[in-house]
Amino acid sequence: MALALSACNQAESPSEVASDVSEAQADRSEAVADASMDQSEVLSDSASAASSGDADDRGDVIEDRAEARYDTAIAEARGDFEVASQGCESLSGSAQADCKDSAEAAYESAQEGAERELEAARTRSDQTQQIDNR
Repeated sequence: MALALSACNQAESPSEVASDVSEAQADRSEAVADASMDQSEVLSDSASAASSGDADDRGDVIEDRAEARYDTAIAEARGDFEVASQGCESLSGSAQADCKDSAEAAYESAQEGAERELEAARTRSDQTQQIDNR
């Protein structure tokens, strides 16, 4: 059993790691490009509502745009995590485990930051919409 566990943290060959990292980078680029395109569409589609005299419309725009930014930030963070994790495969033993832990911590930090920004925007959206209800 100890042999099976130690195999989990064995280094992969440099060519295999390079291939895996390259694939993860391509996947990251595609995911970020898709999220960025969606974000651009939200910006474009919400342009007239952003300058609307109706506070409800403006509040909706704040939230829609924040959600699009969140999706892009998560795509970037997830992609960065995958690329870093694949790079960790060049290491072995505790160095590999530490590398993966660091990649996971960076992902979680980025995710938490994106969630904080989304929540702040939702609060601004609610406050903007409350103006309409006064």
